[in-house]
Amino acid sequence: MIKNRKGFTLVELLIVIVIIGILAAAMLLSSGSATDSAEASNIISDLRSLKSAALLLHADSMDDPAYSSLSGAPLLAAVAKYADNPDKFVPSTSGGTTTTPPWTVNGSPNDGYAIFRTDVAKDGVRTRLASRADNVGLIGGTAATDRGKYQGRTGDTHVGMIMR
Repeated sequence: MIKNRKGFTLVELLIVIVIIGILAAAMLLSSGSATDSAEASNIISDLRSLKSAALLLHADSMDDPAYSSLSGAPLLAAVAKYADNPDKFVPSTSGGTTTTPPWTVNGSPNDGYAIFRTDVAKDGVRTRLASRADNVGLIGGTAATDRGKYQGRTGDTHVGMIMR
C-alpha cells in the first residue's frame, strides 16, 4: 500500500529544529568572542590615540610651567584637545546629566604620566587585553596607580599605557 505523503513527519521537524538550535548556539558563542576582541581593540586604539595626543601636548608645552603642574582631570582635558575625538575623553553635559568617561591620568613630569581606562570589567575583554599586553605595552591592575604589566586577572579593571 503506497501512501500519498504531503508534508513532514513530526520526527523530521524535530530533527531540523535541533540542528537549527545547535547552529544558533554556535553563532552566539563565536559572536561574543568577536565582540570582546573588538572592544579590546577599541580600548588599545583609544590608549594609542591619547598617547599620541600627550606627545603633541608635550611638544607644544614643554617650556610652559603651567603644563608641568597639570595632573588628573585638567591634564586629561589638555591631552584630549590634541586627540582625534576629544569629546570621547572628557566629561560632557547633556540635558542636565553629566557623563564622565572612564579615563584617568596620573603621574608627574619626572616619573612619567600614565593614562588608564578604568572600567574593563568583562572577562573576555580582560583576557584579550592581557594577551596583547606585551606587544602593545599595556600596564594596569586593580587601580590607576598600578604600573606593572597588565595581567587581566579578576578585579583588574584598570588598563593603561605610559605616556612618554
